[in-house]
Amino acid sequence: MTLLRRVPVWAAGVFALALAARLLFWALADQPLLYTHQYHYFMNGLLIAQHPDPWTFLFRSDDWRLWDRHWTIAPLYYPFEALVFWIFGPSLEALRLVQIVLGALTAAAVGAIGRLTVGPRGYWAGLLYAVHGYSVELPTWTLTENLHNVLFCAAMALLLAGAARRGLATTAGGAALLGLSALARSVSSAFLPVAAAWRWWYGERDRRWRDALVVVACGLGVILPWTARNVFVIGDLVPIETTAYENIWYANHFTDEVRFRRQAEIVHAQETNADKRRVALHFALRGLRRDPGAFVDKVRKNFWHFLRPEGLHHLLTAESSMEPWRHAFYLLLDDLPGLVLLPPFLAFCAGGRRTAAWALIVLWTAYYLFFEIVVFLNEVPRHRTGFVPFFLVGGIAGIALLARREERRRAAPWIGAAIGLAVVFGLLAPYPAAAWRTVAALRALAAAEEAVARGAAADADRIAAEAAARAPGSQRPWVRYGRILARAGRPADALAAYERAAARPRVSWSPTIARPRLLREAGQDPAAALRALHLLEWNADPWLVQEVAWRELPPPL
Repeated sequence: MTLLRRVPVWAAGVFALALAARLLFWALADQPLLYTHQYHYFMNGLLIAQHPDPWTFLFRSDDWRLWDRHWTIAPLYYPFEALVFWIFGPSLEALRLVQIVLGALTAAAVGAIGRLTVGPRGYWAGLLYAVHGYSVELPTWTLTENLHNVLFCAAMALLLAGAARRGLATTAGGAALLGLSALARSVSSAFLPVAAAWRWWYGERDRRWRDALVVVACGLGVILPWTARNVFVIGDLVPIETTAYENIWYANHFTDEVRFRRQAEIVHAQETNADKRRVALHFALRGLRRDPGAFVDKVRKNFWHFLRPEGLHHLLTAESSMEPWRHAFYLLLDDLPGLVLLPPFLAFCAGGRRTAAWALIVLWTAYYLFFEIVVFLNEVPRHRTGFVPFFLVGGIAGIALLARREERRRAAPWIGAAIGLAVVFGLLAPYPAAAWRTVAALRALAAAEEAVARGAAADADRIAAEAAARAPGSQRPWVRYGRILARAGRPADALAAYERAAARPRVSWSPTIARPRLLREAGQDPAAALRALHLLEWNADPWLVQEVAWRELPPPL
């Protein structure tokens, strides 16, 4: 009870909102693990928990953290999973519940960073993180970000708090957590010297070297025992993991698929792990030397890909086959805060007062975006998780900055905001016309449904063709029309509509899912279509495909 009384009201409120949002999503979405990488993490955690000698297995083997049989992943998430399984049994639901609590703690840490950056009202950043779309969904997934986020955000909060105090305990704790976060996701490992330099710059003259050395010593004090295990027990000079080499090679090889497969054969044929890393790095550097233009193009695409509004992209560009509620979820809780806060975030970066908090957020942003945009490829929204907490803090700080009367005459914040508005305009530019065309096509298609209901097949086909012409390139009108025909008991005509949808340059799964049943009902052989459907299930995810099938097809008889 004494501890609870010491928890600030704002922190309790942020934690409670975040906890409620994540529990609600877990209960209502009720989704299984999706995609191969989630099962990889889950099964490897079980592998440790069920091993007859787990400590020896962890210490003397790397089999529990292998990716693609050749590369190792940062270690900490797997023992974390195993610990949950040892305590609660081999339960995915128990793991999700623990991750939900960690997600709520992350929101409280974001609120603390906000208060240290903005002042008392900075906890609004924590409230925004509490309901941020992907951050709400993340705890239901078995991904390393669930552990890294809470460790890293707590580390940054402690480092900021330590910069305002003369004692070393807070700074040492923040540095140790920073090192621990690097063992969950190695992306934060190289930030340790940056954090030390930041602490030196913002330290008091008589103790800046001491504080910087404390950051380095405490951070490395967590990482180096793991490095020593790799060197002396495994026999491989690897600080944390080797997957970074594979990622650098994959992001920068700049060859076609056939040549990349040949490179992969050469890399994987090397006798030692060190040789695999050396050859992979060789191919990456060779790709950069041979085609610098492709590298520039990659950076350009990565930039827009990293920032793009995923909800709008899946709704209007990719026309992804996801549930309507999920489209709304991403639009409101992912796209909207990102687009609204980008201008004030850049206002803060460009014109914020040069405080320790400003510098730490700007340094982490530059560091993180360098790796996600320049060095590697980014997989959004997953790879935005290290950026979002500090983006939200910077956005709230930017709003506070632009609202202050004494700041209104300074040009820098407004220049930053103007650049942000230009980027937002560039991000949104493809979507208004696409939305207009889609709405027009679907409204026109309503008359086709009425014509099908009254048996006027020729009129329905004509109206459907006219509706589809209003949205060139979109599969939606023909998919919707195929669904109408299928439910009306006209499988051959429905099949023709789905074929016309498949000829358009979108990636909706609906035609592939609908074909086998419609072919069978039309008296044709569905074998080839079934093979294509099974391939889609394998490459995508069986549960997602099944969910689309329930929405796309009439109920089975």
